[in-house]
Amino acid sequence: MTINQQIEETIEEYKSLNLGDVIDYNKYKLYSIVANSTALEGSTLTEVDTQLLLDEGITAKGKPIEHHLMVKDNYEAMKVALQLADKKTPITPEVLQTINACNMKSTGQIVSSALGIVDGTKGEFRKVQAYSEALGYYLAPSKIPDAVHVFCDEMQKKMNTEPSPSDTLLFSFIAQAKLIIIHPWQDGNKRTSRIISNYIQQYFNLPLGKTEKADGEEYLRELKIFKDTGNIKPFNKFMSNKYIDMLKHEIQKNKENLNWDIPKTKRRKKGLGL
Repeated sequence: MTINQQIEETIEEYKSLNLGDVIDYNKYKLYSIVANSTALEGSTLTEVDTQLLLDEGITAKGKPIEHHLMVKDNYEAMKVALQLADKKTPITPEVLQTINACNMKSTGQIVSSALGIVDGTKGEFRKVQAYSEALGYYLAPSKIPDAVHVFCDEMQKKMNTEPSPSDTLLFSFIAQAKLIIIHPWQDGNKRTSRIISNYIQQYFNLPLGKTEKADGEEYLRELKIFKDTGNIKPFNKFMSNKYIDMLKHEIQKNKENLNWDIPKTKRRKKGLGL
């Protein structure tokens, strides 16, 4: 079975469970996505910490306030992006800036350079060179506006088609990787890029994916391959396999929960026993 067939069969099985009809299922899945995305960027809040913060406003004892703000902002940015996807809003540079601004509302900084002042809380594109230990140097600031316009044009052409579920999923991963490599902002690039990936999935009615904190090192390695060689296949394979694993885990977990909701007499008939 090809990876595309695995993707489509797993998505079909996942959708057949109608988990969106389960009370609060979508909310807590979103919390999990946010907890993992922010943890990849240094947040120490666990999924339980995230749930308590977003549900009850309870902060995690001994953990930095900045990490709590990062989580809250990422959650709000996710909600904005998903609402835009539901409205079939075209992705434009301005929309990208709006989402990044939500993501950096509480933790963005103002940076002054010879090329001007950039307010990181407003989604403004960076005007200084950017470098990370994991991925090296990013695109020169002068090239960012044109690169973002090309990125948005490519997205819209694809989103005006009717791709298969597997093609849509791969498209969402490619968009994520490309935006990370463009690196338009001073901060929040990976978090915002993962949100755009979820935006595409929501737009085409696919289950939302996430990248687990535990997979962070491999995630960066595959991104580095793409950045250095232009070969997106290793990244797509890695992300696709993790997506399939995530859905299969959710399917199994919820099937087990469903079985325990069956009355005891029916459970015995099904061979489930007690």
